[in-house]
Amino acid sequence: MKIDMGRMLKKFLYLTSLLAGMAVLSLFVLRSVYALSFFQGMKESANAAGWIDADDNSMAQVGEGMTFEAGYLFFKIGAVKFKVLGKTVYDGEPAYRLQAFIESYSGVPFVNLRAVYDTYADSESLMCLGTSNDVRDGKNWIFTKINFDYSKKIVDWSQSENGKMLREATVPLDKPYTDGVSFFYYLRRACSEAGGKRTNLDVPIIVDTVRSSVTMTINEKEEPCEVTAFKYPVESYRLSGHINFTGFFGITGDFVGWMSADPEAVPLRADVKVILGSVVVKLKSVNRVGWVPPRVAGK
Repeated sequence: MKIDMGRMLKKFLYLTSLLAGMAVLSLFVLRSVYALSFFQGMKESANAAGWIDADDNSMAQVGEGMTFEAGYLFFKIGAVKFKVLGKTVYDGEPAYRLQAFIESYSGVPFVNLRAVYDTYADSESLMCLGTSNDVRDGKNWIFTKINFDYSKKIVDWSQSENGKMLREATVPLDKPYTDGVSFFYYLRRACSEAGGKRTNLDVPIIVDTVRSSVTMTINEKEEPCEVTAFKYPVESYRLSGHINFTGFFGITGDFVGWMSADPEAVPLRADVKVILGSVVVKLKSVNRVGWVPPRVAGK
């Protein structure tokens, strides 16, 4: 069977946004890192537009940005960037506006991918209220929009290509769900609130029109984790779990990840199995006001 490596790599890059959400990072679901002044300017613009400022100690700190680098075999093939744009209102509900940006590195064969994900998450539960993504696959732009109507218990899903509608669908909504971006912050909050205690989670997630979940055990054990972002090992909690759906690049099944062992629960690394081996996603840089990564004792 002939394998289309270019298409598989494209799908992998999309996949890293979801996996970066996990750090799992990954289920992760992000750079040149945006400077603090950029984020501060964004914050002031958001406030000027009437957005409510977020608590600096919140898991979704306004202006926070993180960059993760995806590696496959010996190749670094792209980056996933997360940022918190602000706190606003979506369909009458207080919400965080979250964004993820994915881009393949130049020089990666057959890949020319750029994608922006824009998500509104409930400010209390961090479950998804609405999300959209604009993905450039070669020369074409694919736009997907998903609105979660909890009052009517339905999800409205639509997809267009280069401005032309391709398909629409309505999916029954039986409970609140995360998407690839809100999952990232939901997981962080769950790890933080567990306070280092071993905890089992079953997080509902929607991928396009598929309702599924990610099951995992967080805070399995405390151990050091080394990533590009820091010059010393960071004290972290290991987690592991299972992806209960098959995503792009054939991602499914077991994964492991590491989160910083402090209240901020910053995703550090995730190892995920794919069709041809393993994908490794590591934190490359982080911009969070007042955060100092916990150093391993004696290191």
